Amino acid sequence: MIRYDHILYIAISLVLTVIALIGLARVRAPKAKVIILQTIGVITFLLHISIMWVDYLTNGSAGAPDYILFPINFCNFTMLLLLIVGFIRNKEGVAFRLLGTLVAYGGIVGGIVTLCYPEFYIWQPDFSSWYILKSFLGHSMMPLGSLYLFVGGFIKIRVDNTLYLAGGLFLTLIVGLAVNAVFAMCGLPEPNAMYLQKSPIAEVPFLNGYVIGMLMLALTFIFTVIWEFFACPKGYRWYNYLTKANADEQRLK
Repeated sequence: MIRYDHILYIAISLVLTVIALIGLARVRAPKAKVIILQTIGVITFLLHISIMWVDYLTNGSAGAPDYILFPINFCNFTMLLLLIVGFIRNKEGVAFRLLGTLVAYGGIVGGIVTLCYPEFYIWQPDFSSWYILKSFLGHSMMPLGSLYLFVGGFIKIRVDNTLYLAGGLFLTLIVGLAVNAVFAMCGLPEPNAMYLQKSPIAEVPFLNGYVIGMLMLALTFIFTVIWEFFACPKGYRWYNYLTKANADEQRLK
């Protein structure tokens, strides 16, 4: 059933995200950009774990849900990485490119999809609950941080992003398998970390984590190919570098 408060929240969130990005795009100083990225990461992470403090201040005691202690959902993992990439010193290194690319594309997809199809809200449609509200706010901050990686010039939209994204998704796979294994070894029900065991949408059972990852890679490749066609001048597109690499290889033989 469609709820108008949900639709209204999505509309307001998207508008505020666009306004914020337009304002943040005016910032040119490299140090200021890093501080902005770090601030977005810290706020997003604090929203994610804030339920423990709210529970304690409300009830006098608090427990830590599994998704707080472990990176079970892709969005939880992305939120953590958004915090980490902001504090990686070498923004030109392989580690930043790998994690930053995963956050840049994964955070946009994960954040927007979850805002439009929030399981936590469908089962408990109550904006007065901090659990619901903080989840919405956290998933609104994710696309903001992910898009700022592009707007701030940390990640450039290029076809080779597909390779870094593939590396990031492989890391996601390892983390998901490890979390499921830890739960199984401790005699706990496996949490379907990273949706590796079943689809997050019961009506679409084939859409598990493996399929989602493949779709992300395919869509990223198609998107960046089209982007380079319009944004990059002839001679500087991805296939030009492949041709140059082949020519250099032939000369070395």
